Amino acid sequence: MCNTKKAVLIIFLVMAMMTAVYNYNAQQDYARDLIRFHVIPNSDTIEDQMLKLTIRDIVIKEMKAKFEKVESKEEAILVTKENLSEIKKLAEEQIALAGKNYKVEVQLGDYQFPERTYGDIRLPQGKYQAVRLIIGEGKGQNWWCVLFPPLCFVDGVESLTEGRQAKGVKVFERDDIEFRLRSLEFLNGK
Repeated sequence: MCNTKKAVLIIFLVMAMMTAVYNYNAQQDYARDLIRFHVIPNSDTIEDQMLKLTIRDIVIKEMKAKFEKVESKEEAILVTKENLSEIKKLAEEQIALAGKNYKVEVQLGDYQFPERTYGDIRLPQGKYQAVRLIIGEGKGQNWWCVLFPPLCFVDGVESLTEGRQAKGVKVFERDDIEFRLRSLEFLNGK
C-alpha cells in the first residue's frame, strides 16, 4: 500500500514537471514567433475604456494594410518600428477628438503577459515582444491581441483572392476564417 502511494506520487510529480516544461517551451516558441499589441487606458472609467476601444479600432484598421504582406517576425518588427510614431499620432488624434489631453507612449519591447486564449490557441503566461500603447496614466483595464501573425486583423485570411493559398500552418478555424502560423510550417514538413 505504501509503495503504491509512493509510485502514484512519483508519477504525479513527473507529470507535473513534464507539464511545466511543456508550458515553458510552448511559451518560448510562441514568444519567438509573435508580436503582441497591448493598449492600456488612462483609467477604468467608462469614458476612458471607450476611448481605449476607439483607439484600438483605429490603430488596427490603419495597421492592417501595412501588415498584409508581412511574412516573418523580422519583417513585422521593421514595419512596427517604422510605424510607432504613426500609432502614437493616431492615438493622439482620437484623444483630442474625445476632448482629453492625455499623453501617449508607444513602446516596442518585451513585456510580461498573463495566459490568454485566442480561439483554439492558448498562449501561456510569460514574456512576449509587444507594441505597448499607454494612454495617460495607464491605470485602466487593458486590451491585447496578436499583431503578428495578424490575429488582430480577424478578416486577414478571409480576404485572400480566389486560388491563392494562405501561407503557414492552419492553427485554428472559426466562422470560415483560418488562422495560420507560418513559422510552424517546418513541423509539418512544408
